[in-house]
Amino acid sequence: MKLFLSGGGSDIESIEVDKKFIEAIDISKPVLYIPIAIDTIKHPYPDCLNWLRGNFVRSNFDNFIMCIEKDLKNKTENDFEQFGGVYIGGGNTFKLLSDLKKFGTFQILKSLAIKNIPIYGGSAGALVLTKSIIPASYLDKNEINLTDLSALDLIHEDIWCHYKSLMDADIAKFLKEHSIKRIIAIPEDAGLFVSEKRIEVIGPNIVSVISKKEKAIFHSGEVLNQLIL
Repeated sequence: MKLFLSGGGSDIESIEVDKKFIEAIDISKPVLYIPIAIDTIKHPYPDCLNWLRGNFVRSNFDNFIMCIEKDLKNKTENDFEQFGGVYIGGGNTFKLLSDLKKFGTFQILKSLAIKNIPIYGGSAGALVLTKSIIPASYLDKNEINLTDLSALDLIHEDIWCHYKSLMDADIAKFLKEHSIKRIIAIPEDAGLFVSEKRIEVIGPNIVSVISKKEKAIFHSGEVLNQLIL
């Protein structure tokens, strides 16, 4: 399993996560880009693809194939074998999770992760890789009234994207309201690399693990195993 979870920053902020993702993929194959969480009124899909390509200019990689709702409806697991990696973009987490489950892509992604296909999730894309998308309720609107908020659970923890220290009070409230033991708080200029045996911080910024009793800080290159696994 090779998962890359980004806090949801700009191309400059996520450069370290982006770089490690490209290092992990089979560059002879295209990367599947799933942008279906985005608000297409503000950000049309062609603009999203151009944005993604711009993010990876520094890594000299430009081989992306975008699949939107109508494409994912017709794809089987065999169709995904052509890809060297998967990039799941940000936007509304509730819509994203609902669509992935509705199209059958949810189970396919779990299978791909088990097969060691690198999967990158940015913001909403990162949340669907985790235990649940409950933390998304503090940033996104659940306009579709999604009730099953269980995510892929490839990392058996809950995360908080776009984290800033001023959000600590909201996180404390979240932990109390949902009886959750802890949250991994990821700022926009940091991320995580997750494998079967390792949860490693990718910088440049720090990642915080916040529980009801304490807040532990981890720097780039440090592993969370002693706390998480």
